[in-house]
Amino acid sequence: MIQADGVSIRLGEFTLTDISFTVATGEYFVILGPTGSGKTVLVECIVGLHQPNQGRIVLDGRDVTDLLPEKRGVAYVPQDYCLFPHMTVEENIGFGLRIRKADAAHTARQIQRLSEILQITHLLRRRPVNLSGGEKQRTALARALAVEPTLLLLDEPFAAVDERTREMLCDQFKVVQRELGTTTVHVSHNFEEALSVADRIGIFERGRLIQVGTPDEVFARPSSEFVAHFTGARNVIDGEVARQDGAFVFRGGGISVPVPATRQGPAKLVVRPEELRIVTEPTSEGPTLQGTVSRISDRGASVRLGVTVAAGEWSLLLAKREARALGLAVSQPVTFELPTQALHLIWLADPPG
Repeated sequence: MIQADGVSIRLGEFTLTDISFTVATGEYFVILGPTGSGKTVLVECIVGLHQPNQGRIVLDGRDVTDLLPEKRGVAYVPQDYCLFPHMTVEENIGFGLRIRKADAAHTARQIQRLSEILQITHLLRRRPVNLSGGEKQRTALARALAVEPTLLLLDEPFAAVDERTREMLCDQFKVVQRELGTTTVHVSHNFEEALSVADRIGIFERGRLIQVGTPDEVFARPSSEFVAHFTGARNVIDGEVARQDGAFVFRGGGISVPVPATRQGPAKLVVRPEELRIVTEPTSEGPTLQGTVSRISDRGASVRLGVTVAAGEWSLLLAKREARALGLAVSQPVTFELPTQALHLIWLADPPG
């Protein structure tokens, strides 16, 4: 459906560098990264608001790099929604169809169909000033979908709503996207939001696309320390992998643990905090470390622990029920297990040869 091939652009002091990726027809693709990493600039290149200095953009087999925005067949929902304040919800949804001189009966059917899917039928006579953030978002989405676009582009669609509304809209948007089969590119800086909707994720850092994969791939196997930290894998330890007694062992940060590796060399060990388990007796699932609880942070449904070991602090994330059952307290000694399947290596050098 969409192909970006070596897209580069310089805007003032910011540069988007050699961006290449594809999005399949019907796929929900999330562009994820911190503020200022280039996500919106890329989307605006796809829309046609910026002309790349290099590279090309192909939509549905057609090179659109030099086409005006209105010739590309895409729908764009900016972060501020851009609803027309003097129009009702019904008039906003039908605006694009009226501009295209669509049949009145078709326009009415589209408005009714999309308002039912997005559960805003009862809002059709209201104006944007009388809508909540979530209602505005659903109206903007209905307006974009009404013209049956080849591609839907969403720029930080949930940035202006509270967490509860965000979760509800993520669930709703995913159902709508599946039902309509619309190819969607969604810009976000929120990893939890991306996990809830994405088929695949592209991670941006300082104007570069540094990893593309399914949510599970990006979550469990980050390609760099930046991706690891950005996705919440707080335990990143410098060291190296060496052979020992016919097996591979990671050594660094005061630990020496067996790892599922096939070569030696400098590497970083990544372990997600929710994969670590406090144990009273060792199991066969992985090595254990002993330490002392240094911090306890309540995070609602979970509890984050800081556990100090000989060479530093590890982060653990436990369900609140589990933490309560363990009766954890600062300065309490604990033993935690590193499940072998949760150990991920980021290699710092290419393999020899």
